[in-house]
Amino acid sequence: MNIVVIIPVYNKAATLSRAVDSVLQQDFKNFKIVIVDDASTDGSSAIAQQFASDRVEIITSPKNQGVSAVRNIGFTYAQDHHFDYVALLDADDYWQPNHLTTLMGLAKRFPESKVFATNYMLKRPRRVYKTKFSNLSDDAEQQLEFFFTNNFLNPILRCSTLMVETAALEKIGTFHTDYSHFEDVDWFIRIGMNVPVAFSQTVTVSIDETAQNRSDKVPMSERRFPDFEMYDAQTTVHEGLPKYLSLNRYAIALAYRMDNDIKNATKYQQSVQSDHLNRKQTKLLNMSRLQLKSLKKTQRVLGNLGFHLRAGE
Repeated sequence: MNIVVIIPVYNKAATLSRAVDSVLQQDFKNFKIVIVDDASTDGSSAIAQQFASDRVEIITSPKNQGVSAVRNIGFTYAQDHHFDYVALLDADDYWQPNHLTTLMGLAKRFPESKVFATNYMLKRPRRVYKTKFSNLSDDAEQQLEFFFTNNFLNPILRCSTLMVETAALEKIGTFHTDYSHFEDVDWFIRIGMNVPVAFSQTVTVSIDETAQNRSDKVPMSERRFPDFEMYDAQTTVHEGLPKYLSLNRYAIALAYRMDNDIKNATKYQQSVQSDHLNRKQTKLLNMSRLQLKSLKKTQRVLGNLGFHLRAGE
């Protein structure tokens, strides 16, 4: 079974070498790395070229297209070159040497699954956080019975933690390029609706939220979020999906409120079912912008809930 590892890059000179090295040091060796450079301007291109070899291929975009389009370039490469699996790694993040071995173990143990993922650590300023998941048994490895119910605290899937069967992309689809943020959430919804997911509690990935040039620095006025309306018709079919949609809409609404964009905040807030929020979440949503700004821990609260207003590039 062969794997292509897709690393999207846009101005990640500070962390790109760490990411690539973490793949080259994997215990499982049957892989190829494809670095897709999204017209970087900070020296990332030169760093990527230093890794060019039979095992590492560089694809350079003629113009900046955004992380969704870049990941899709990687998906097309996997399909055209007949790779069995695609693993994603954001250039900010890095793997432990057993990451691909753990994913391949899941693929062998749960052959009905089409997406495989491992647990992860969140690296934030001054602290590294362990992740907790909702409604998840203590079993080290399992095929998830009700995917959405496991995503109410931290997300089960992060782009840097998962591997997808290439053939399953026909059913799941690729990333929507209209979205600059929460594009991963949109894709995860389609994963949860369409294919079984296998998960390992083994921590094999570090998500580095301290890295520079992250898309959570993009002004709210320039962000493009999905509204999730296309999935509302499926809420009676998939257990946990209604609450999952509410929590993500809540996160976007709160971000807009902090930016004093009441129009867009209201757009998302009116689709949130109040019984899907706990008391603390409801209180935050009813605060003024000044009150929210005064709460230095607001962003940490969102982060602990798994709401990271970012893309992966």
